[in-house]
Amino acid sequence: MSTLVTLDEVKTYLGKTGTDDDLLIASVASNASAMAERDTGRIFAVASNVTLLYSTDGQRAITIHDHPYNDTTRVIRFNGAVLTEGTNVWFLQDRRNPSVAVVVQLAPFTPEWFVHNFNWFDANMDSPRYLARITSGMPNDLEIAGTVGHPVTPPDVKQAVLELASWLYWRAKGGASSMDVTLTGTEVDVSLLPMAYQVMVRNWKVLTAVAGV
Repeated sequence: MSTLVTLDEVKTYLGKTGTDDDLLIASVASNASAMAERDTGRIFAVASNVTLLYSTDGQRAITIHDHPYNDTTRVIRFNGAVLTEGTNVWFLQDRRNPSVAVVVQLAPFTPEWFVHNFNWFDANMDSPRYLARITSGMPNDLEIAGTVGHPVTPPDVKQAVLELASWLYWRAKGGASSMDVTLTGTEVDVSLLPMAYQVMVRNWKVLTAVAGV
């Protein structure tokens, strides 16, 4: 997994210039990034060629992991059939970051959505049997393959991960003690997660319908 903060960024935040603790700092940068994604249920770091499986449970819209709102490499399959974005599947922009989508919609919500299709009568789209074919309760019925993550890490997420990495560093340096002292002589309480990180988790947390990778 790509880290959301680099070794140099954490060192600058900590005010460290030497290389003595580089291994520890690189470790806490990785751990902080993993914690941020685990605690929020999001994918912030960008990765390509990723396939995720979701169970729709017959719903027309479900929450998914972070996918770029626009992705020309993306392939969506529902019950094995390839879907076409803008025709029978839609990715909805995230209100926190419009460049990504965390909700996918598989059918319009309008009561007579089928009338927008010129072939609705011949295709018998107004039949309950047709609706049953485009919904599903099967496990892992939705597959999304392509890029995941945010093109640019949101500033509040990056700042929170920097503070968390710093907290993890001082916690490791402090051993069993719940307090440590920074390079400038400031005491740090390492018994509680940084407030900025807690706020970020509350702001970004989602529950996805992911079934597997």
